[in-house]
Amino acid sequence: PDIERDLARRDFTVNAMAYSPSRGFADPFGGQADLKNHILRAVGDPFLRFTEDALRILRGVRFAVRFGLSVESETQKAMENLASRMEFLAKERIFDELCKLLPLVQAEDLLRFAPIVTTVIPELADTIGFDQRSNHHAYDIFTHTAYVVDTVPAELPLRWAALLHDIGKPATFTLDESGQGHFYGHAEKSAALADAILRRLKAPTQLREDAVFLIEKHMLPLSADPKLLRRRLS
Repeated sequence: PDIERDLARRDFTVNAMAYSPSRGFADPFGGQADLKNHILRAVGDPFLRFTEDALRILRGVRFAVRFGLSVESETQKAMENLASRMEFLAKERIFDELCKLLPLVQAEDLLRFAPIVTTVIPELADTIGFDQRSNHHAYDIFTHTAYVVDTVPAELPLRWAALLHDIGKPATFTLDESGQGHFYGHAEKSAALADAILRRLKAPTQLREDAVFLIEKHMLPLSADPKLLRRRLS
């Protein structure tokens, strides 16, 4: 019966607006102004909002990415501080939200929201700041991963493969006598970790198998030689 009480239970101010042909526009929490100013702000106390349902944290990331919003400071603080509560959510809900997010993200989005993304996929945490010590790489593993995700087409098997393709690098890192870093066997290690992660998240079998296959094979050399390409395809 009370529209303001109803809107007070929504997650973000940009979602807490209503319209009725007879009563007009209701915006008790300033959602219209926040939308105009490209701000994502929780309704009321952000800690309370995310405690009610921790999936709102990932939803907030998706809204910020999709609509180009800056997260208000208290809202961002609550998102990061309460991110661990997502561990208690049904894995299917997390996977569904990640599948909505991954086709949207660019490299800077993954870097901006790394503390949240690595909470739901903790295996990625070791890649943040990991110096590859290699002439072939300009970035740490996580930054490299973010750019790869950004670069591949926005199709789920490709985006998942890109996100997890180097997740096995920290476990396979070695240094040679000249100080160059190597990651022998990292494609196979990454594929095994990706398989476990996608099983944990209850991903559909076909998506999991496609992504894991791409990860396992991502170091195969390819050339324009038709005979080699036929052999690879076979």
